[in-house]
Amino acid sequence: MSHRITWETLTSVLDEKRRVVLPRDIAEELGLSQGSEVLFERGGGGVMIRKAKKAEDKLLEAMSWNPKRTRRVRPVSEAEVKEIWR
Repeated sequence: MSHRITWETLTSVLDEKRRVVLPRDIAEELGLSQGSEVLFERGGGGVMIRKAKKAEDKLLEAMSWNPKRTRRVRPVSEAEVKEIWR
């Protein structure tokens, strides 16, 4: 299964309070409405806006995390422990 990311370029204008209005179709596509929280991610010389996850969703995601266990224990030196807790 291949995934393809396509980008659509849209523009908006900052108002006097540096606010931007999201185009309606984008807000609807992301399920955003008045009062919805968004997340701003900086990187690559730009900013990406995403719908913020709800606290309950973050908690469920953290609780469902199940790392692969190898049953191998690596010895850790005292210096490594001190570095970790620095």
